[in-house]
Amino acid sequence: MSKMSNLDLVLDEMITAGQKMIEAANELKAMFSETSEPEPKKATKKKETTDEPATAPAETEAPKTYTFTEVRGIMAALSGQGKKAEAKALLQKFGANRLSDLDEKDYAALVEEAQVIANAD
Repeated sequence: MSKMSNLDLVLDEMITAGQKMIEAANELKAMFSETSEPEPKKATKKKETTDEPATAPAETEAPKTYTFTEVRGIMAALSGQGKKAEAKALLQKFGANRLSDLDEKDYAALVEEAQVIANAD
């Protein structure tokens, strides 16, 4: 195996490992933010917990937002799985030739579809 192809494999593994670390960190963040919210509600008076504003945020959960770095890691992981053509086609589906051309509002939808492709095996 040539040095360049070996380097390419190592870099792909590093990208995949980095993506897994990002996913794990996001999961931990979600777990801790979920457990920290109910505690203040228990400490408040009963009258306040039955108000409409307390239930409204639960009904209107905001979709997950992604940074450029997170999306880049997800797409790199997809390419690292041997699905480079699928990753390129996915970008083109959103009207972009490169990730930097993609509008930030499309990040969540792109990630959702990328995860479907990644788990298609």
